[in-house]
Amino acid sequence: MAHKNVKRFLTLFALGITYGFMYVMPYMKSSFYDQMIAAMHVTNEQLGALMTFYTIALTISYLPGGWIADKIRPKKILLISVFGQAALSFLFMFTYSSYTMAVIIWMAMALTGGLAFWPALLKGIRMLGTDKEQGRLYGVFTGLNNLASLLLSFIMIGILAMVGQAEPVMGFKGAVASMGVLAIVAGLLLLFLFDDKASYGNPDEAQAAPPKFDVRSFFSTFKLPGVWLMTGLVWCYVTMMAVTSYLTPYSTGVLGISAVLAASIGTLRTYGVGLIGGPLGGLVADKVLHSVSKQQAVGMLLCVVALVFFLLVPSGANSILLISMILFTGVALFFCKGTAFSVQPELGIPTHVSATAVAIATLIGYLPDMFVHTMFGRWLDDYGNAGYQSIFIYGAAMAAFGVVVAILAFILSKRLAKKKAEQELLAS
Repeated sequence: MAHKNVKRFLTLFALGITYGFMYVMPYMKSSFYDQMIAAMHVTNEQLGALMTFYTIALTISYLPGGWIADKIRPKKILLISVFGQAALSFLFMFTYSSYTMAVIIWMAMALTGGLAFWPALLKGIRMLGTDKEQGRLYGVFTGLNNLASLLLSFIMIGILAMVGQAEPVMGFKGAVASMGVLAIVAGLLLLFLFDDKASYGNPDEAQAAPPKFDVRSFFSTFKLPGVWLMTGLVWCYVTMMAVTSYLTPYSTGVLGISAVLAASIGTLRTYGVGLIGGPLGGLVADKVLHSVSKQQAVGMLLCVVALVFFLLVPSGANSILLISMILFTGVALFFCKGTAFSVQPELGIPTHVSATAVAIATLIGYLPDMFVHTMFGRWLDDYGNAGYQSIFIYGAAMAAFGVVVAILAFILSKRLAKKKAEQELLAS
């Protein structure tokens, strides 16, 4: 048993760092903006347009990716995706001076990091344990993912410090090369550690051959109420992620915290507290509340409390209190994010359509990213610092909506559990 648990943890570690490394390159302008401009000889608009091409291709890929991930075993998909990402990193390192090639590579990265990768990743996590362990599995995965992001951030900072200040282009190329190398490392860990035929509590499903293409099963997934409740939970935490990203400029512009301190707190809020919030959410779901939907309701309620605090706190308040609440907001967010997809078993979503369900929830649940940032920016442009009030009100309302969705999810889970118990009683 101890050996099996160690193997599961190592597999989760491999999945966590794979996810953490997969999305660094398409979003690398957040760390290497000036280096990319200098090396690629592009305008700010052209650099920003890369993300537009990436997002469009990513969105289109989700639904067919769900079907692919339900048809093919997760390990094969993950290995193709991560080694494909490594190949694109090295290709970009040699062709960065061609903007056309950059567009092609960014759209190709939407296929390696989108399409079947994301649903296959979550399906792989689900296969690592029983239905009663899903909260902990997803929570630990989230913590490991954030650990990988922190690690990569330190590596990028180190490259910039050693090379990038004197030679921006060399620093840029070094960063791209390191992303390719780390993707290979992640792929090798998956190759040797991840056994998607192993039995971790669901032996029948683990050993079963992947189902043949079934159009009826694909479309029947859209009819499952649990899929739409999970989608609602994802929608709410994605909105909350967008809202909390504005706590850094709010800290400097309204609360009077220094820019350096605000950036440091923002980094901890974005990555560091995920090491606490994700595993804590999984532990509470499995060991305390024995229900992911109940745990989601608690987490969304904590988000409401955190945002109402920022609506009421006066400028010039105690700095320690402000910093504590900013970090608390991050913990509450990861408390929700870490287990949102692990609600599938109690909502009656079968494993054989799990990837399609994830694709639906991701496709629709991540739609806020397409409009809320623009909307929030417009509010700040039109109303100045007063726009933060509108942002936090909007976030609190969405978190309150998340509480309602989680309660509905719990009601459905109880109904399904009762029905299952009655069927088992009749069968006996």
